[in-house]
Amino acid sequence: MKLKNTIKHSFITAIFFIFGLCLCCAPAVTAATEADIYVKFESFTWKEYSDGGSQLLKESGPISTLGVSIKSDFANSLTLKAKGELFMGSIDYDGQTQAGTPVNTDTDYSGFKIEADIGKIFMVAEKSSLEPFAGLGWKSWLRDLKSTSNAFGYEETWSIVYAQLGVRGDRVFSKQLKIFAEAGLNFPIYNENVVDLGGSTVTIEPGKEVSLFAEAGFKWRNLKASFFYEGMRFSKSGVEFIEYAGDIYGFYQPESKADIFGVRIGIAF
Repeated sequence: MKLKNTIKHSFITAIFFIFGLCLCCAPAVTAATEADIYVKFESFTWKEYSDGGSQLLKESGPISTLGVSIKSDFANSLTLKAKGELFMGSIDYDGQTQAGTPVNTDTDYSGFKIEADIGKIFMVAEKSSLEPFAGLGWKSWLRDLKSTSNAFGYEETWSIVYAQLGVRGDRVFSKQLKIFAEAGLNFPIYNENVVDLGGSTVTIEPGKEVSLFAEAGFKWRNLKASFFYEGMRFSKSGVEFIEYAGDIYGFYQPESKADIFGVRIGIAF
């Protein structure tokens, strides 16, 4: 119940952040470079690996996202961009118990992402620009593994904080049409996974690994569409010991990685 309340409060925080972006920036929308509301349709894959490198489990399926993004220009071609997203979905789980018994079930995902960055625009041609940027991000999600006839489900609440370095650019063809792209790296600052075992909880800190993100698309009038990729990488955590069902157990997060491919479609103002 404690974890469910935590994720509920996190959702409320994210919702207020998203609507706060809209309300606070609404008076300045005419001066903003871009403000848009969008949906994302994602193909999500999560994998975990043993110490020997063999795959322990794979989760894959669709995730849906609702987001808002606002980007403003200010002095000396500097930019400030902020975005907030809410996402959720139910995907397939293909794994095994600790004894090696195969398990097939569903995993529900729900969470949010908040990012903000500052950049500097450089005109490399009359209608083309490049914009190096640096920022911070916070992503949190609930991973809810469902029970089966031969395995108990459990919940994980993940929170990651990271720094970003990247570059974005665009090419303007007319008042109605431009293309854009961006790519960069996420540098983890803090990773946390709180596991609810149905009576006991254990907090694990997955290892920090650099990951890649990229996006490319176009804006035609008020329509904005793109393809994107986002990766998440975690090395093996340390072992945390807790008492569970009268015995002492050691828990750790194995090497894990996520790959997210998708399409983003939105309306720009």
